[in-house]
Amino acid sequence: MSYEDVFAKSDTTDAILVVDTKKLHVNKSVLSHHSPFFKSLFEWDFKKESIDEYPIKNVEFDDFVTLLSLIHGRPITPNGDRVGKILDLAERFSISSVKPYLELLLISSDIRHWEKLQIGDKYQLEKLINHAIDQFTKHDKHNFIKSKLYYSLSDGTKAQVLHHLLTLYTCKCPTTIRQAEL
Repeated sequence: MSYEDVFAKSDTTDAILVVDTKKLHVNKSVLSHHSPFFKSLFEWDFKKESIDEYPIKNVEFDDFVTLLSLIHGRPITPNGDRVGKILDLAERFSISSVKPYLELLLISSDIRHWEKLQIGDKYQLEKLINHAIDQFTKHDKHNFIKSKLYYSLSDGTKAQVLHHLLTLYTCKCPTTIRQAEL
């Protein structure tokens, strides 16, 4: 599905966002419901003067379109390597409702568990953090503690990973043995 299909002018659209000279027809109510940023933008417009087009600057067009499509009823599924950029935009435009969807995409992606952990920690995605931690094995212990990733994580996430690794060394339960053999 192309962005032209998702953001075509219709009887339900009442605003135009302009990104890199490309026009996206959107519904103010939908965007305002999902985003305090857009709610404020459209309320300011109402108080000042009616504006037909709203320029959006400093965004990658494809990532921005993908983000908006997730709340505009016709989602464009992002590539796994772009999800981090879309999460950045979700934070910038205060669209937290897309985080669970993006979190599930990351969980099911083939991104390495180290990267999943870093993304989960940065955006406070608990399911992704737990999923990444479950993939750690005994062999990851030394590499993890010596890595730059270790120092970039929050204390809470470090504690969760270290607790998991400690459990792998001390627990002789069948699940742990099976994971250690992988």
